[in-house]
Amino acid sequence: MREWLTSDLGVYLLSGLFSLIVFLGALGVLSVSLPDGLGQRRTAGLVVGYLLFVAVYTIAWYIYAGIDAREQI
Repeated sequence: MREWLTSDLGVYLLSGLFSLIVFLGALGVLSVSLPDGLGQRRTAGLVVGYLLFVAVYTIAWYIYAGIDAREQI
């Protein structure tokens, strides 16, 4: 298990999980600390931005996996 977690793809997965936890925590803090809370428009903007980030992150992960597979041939 430790070998898998310290592999490159394992690090990518752990980083993605960490970013999701931070994002959800930030949404919680913002919903409590903003005077009007998080409205639908603000929440939608934040979620769309985060999903764009995750999409780019996932694409980079697949590109890296493809490059790594070619190098092992």
